[in-house]
Amino acid sequence: MPNIIAARFETQADADAALNAVRAAGIRAQDATSFYVNPPGQHALYPIGGDAHHDEGTKHSGTAATAAAAIGSVTGLAIGTATGAALGEPGFTAAGAIAGAGIGGYVGSLAGGLTGSRAGRPGHATTEEPVGRSSGVMLAVHIDGSVPVDEMVRVLRAHGALEVESAQGEWREGTWADFDPRRTPDRIA
Repeated sequence: MPNIIAARFETQADADAALNAVRAAGIRAQDATSFYVNPPGQHALYPIGGDAHHDEGTKHSGTAATAAAAIGSVTGLAIGTATGAALGEPGFTAAGAIAGAGIGGYVGSLAGGLTGSRAGRPGHATTEEPVGRSSGVMLAVHIDGSVPVDEMVRVLRAHGALEVESAQGEWREGTWADFDPRRTPDRIA
């Protein structure tokens, strides 16, 4: 059974209204808190910035970019060589080959990187390869059994929660101490 129910709200005013309703439903002040969740990639959890080396949806984009760059370079080399030879000057043949290979490689890597990227699948996500959590104001409620989970979900949704999730987490001194924005939410349907 989850010990934390959390919901995302678009505005602080919506979250504050829901916080008041949660407290009116019987949740103690130290068992509910709100905080802002930054957009994906803006949590600075990775040593060189960002949240992870790559997310679940882009883990294959590097391989796809490399393969497409090789194909693009070879294709560009052939087209550049043919174009340079058609112009009739020996210098144009070499310049056309080099330019064609460079342009073909660039276009190929761009196309390959884009085709290798897709929307991440939450079921395949890990904290090392996350699926980005939407930003907004998060209202987290520690459930200690005094108020049923179903009642808490109903109150949150009645006050405009965009998403409601359940979690097992560490609640300490009125906050969700081990909240990780990279963790894929376990959404409540």
